[in-house]
Amino acid sequence: MKDPAKKENTMRLFVAIPVPRPVAEELESWTLAHKDRLPFRKWTHPHDYHITLQFLGETTAAQHEELQSSLKEVRSMPLSLASNGIGIFGQPKAPRVLWGAVTGELDGLSALYNRIIAETRKAGFEPEDRPYKPHITLARGFAGGGDMDALPPAPPLREWEADHFVLMRTHMHASPMYETIGSFPLARP
Repeated sequence: MKDPAKKENTMRLFVAIPVPRPVAEELESWTLAHKDRLPFRKWTHPHDYHITLQFLGETTAAQHEELQSSLKEVRSMPLSLASNGIGIFGQPKAPRVLWGAVTGELDGLSALYNRIIAETRKAGFEPEDRPYKPHITLARGFAGGGDMDALPPAPPLREWEADHFVLMRTHMHASPMYETIGSFPLARP
């Protein structure tokens, strides 16, 4: 059995690129307009929209300090990104996740992901064992009864420049549930 005191001394963390307010507002408008047609149990709060770079999991205070130092070593140029489309993970009859597509400088985004993985590995973190697929999670937990073969048209294309990435903490069962606890610039040389 796990020690409950140990769980209290950890934070559930991940590294992400935040979605700027105008993009989040566009995605929120789209979800509000189509929520009734798309039966998912849990909708992401618009303040929680982000592009995950690395899920880190339960992290101790000592690991958190080392992680902050490691993330400060990541170097990358700002990235031109866009929210451009809607999709699902899973089968159309029972999708796991409804997401907003990310386009733009995806090679640069993958390079940033790889740099973060390299630096966090030095702090003892291992990447998830699945390919990196950047997206913005809109909803989870299909409740059944909808037609996911024919998704509504995507919201209008929204572009932005990602000039930083963040370290986020999860507060389970809260809404919004993510708190930024560190910010790291993406700077031109």
